[in-house]
Amino acid sequence: MPPVLAKLTRPKLHQVVRRERLFERLDECRTRPLVWVYGPPGAGKTALVASYVETRRIGGLWYHIDAGDRDLATFFHYLNDAAEHGVRKRAASLPQLGAEHRNDLHGFARLYFRALFARLRRPAAIVLDNYHELPEQCELHGLLETIVREVPEHVCVVVISRAEPPRECA
Repeated sequence: MPPVLAKLTRPKLHQVVRRERLFERLDECRTRPLVWVYGPPGAGKTALVASYVETRRIGGLWYHIDAGDRDLATFFHYLNDAAEHGVRKRAASLPQLGAEHRNDLHGFARLYFRALFARLRRPAAIVLDNYHELPEQCELHGLLETIVREVPEHVCVVVISRAEPPRECA
């Protein structure tokens, strides 16, 4: 099995203070399909969410967004890698984004995330860290609403960003 990229792993924590008040707030928010954690650089957003999922023993996937993820094919490629390494259920392969899906990206996203969520052991979260790295015109912004509609019970998508949600996600 090839090594897992840092892009797809939860950050290692060293001497992080447990922030119980914020953990309780995240518990409340996790009843919704999407949790958006935002604040300035260095505020501890990533440390908070990483320590929260570790403390609460929440499984799932961690995905570090970078500028390359503006291309949906790249995003889904690495998300497939994350699913292969971080999910306990080994089911049929996840759908692959191809040219035939370009005319119905929302349909593809629905099928893909239904299959991905079915693989997750609950409770689970898919964490998208550094979401602010995506440019304003990125197609992923427009797909978030579709993705969130597919989130099953006891699963959520957690977005960590330096910015508030784009208007497509608000």
